[in-house]
Amino acid sequence: MFKPLKRSLLLVPLLLLAGCNTIVMNPKGDIASQQADLIVLSTVLMLIIIVPVIFLTCFFAWKYRQANTQAEYDPEWDHSTKLELVIWGAPLLIIIVLGLVTWVSTHKLDPYRPLDRINASTPLPVDHEPLVVQVVSLDWKWLFIYPEQGIATVNELVTPVNVPVRFKITSSTVMNSFYIPALAGQIYSMAGMETTLNAVINEKGSWEGFSANYSGAGFSHMR
Repeated sequence: MFKPLKRSLLLVPLLLLAGCNTIVMNPKGDIASQQADLIVLSTVLMLIIIVPVIFLTCFFAWKYRQANTQAEYDPEWDHSTKLELVIWGAPLLIIIVLGLVTWVSTHKLDPYRPLDRINASTPLPVDHEPLVVQVVSLDWKWLFIYPEQGIATVNELVTPVNVPVRFKITSSTVMNSFYIPALAGQIYSMAGMETTLNAVINEKGSWEGFSANYSGAGFSHMR
């Protein structure tokens, strides 16, 4: 009677996760898409170690349980060269691969680096000119200035689809963090300094951005 109830309770965490917004893994821009691919690749590489370890932990606990009197007992065993090679070799290879991936992606996805493509199949011409948007974090809102168009908006950013955008980001007071998950990774805004973010949006729609750094009691309204 209670077994079906217990099993159904195990589904509760999955139901809670179903309400999560997975926009980071469902990007709408090329930079965010490459970052999502990097997360997937890193996770898969780490699971190569994690999954066998979890499986073997459960397997050994079951095989060498007290009730199993047929399990081999060898108290004198203390070393296996083959086992040592697997235990140390596999993680070492994964760390090397992660290091190479990190080195390449860190330079390729540098927010200051001008874009060289719209998406994986559409390169940009060398002489292209990006749309420039000046971003200023205020207390407690975002100010977007379009210097070439002579307009400014508050808490609303509008960019064309498939057009490279260069954000020049600063702050009027305290340090903040500019983050639109569908577009690209977060980057900080700092008073007296300018940070740069190059990105492009590839789909029409309305995507949420927000302050990802606590900067005062009103920062949660910076959306």
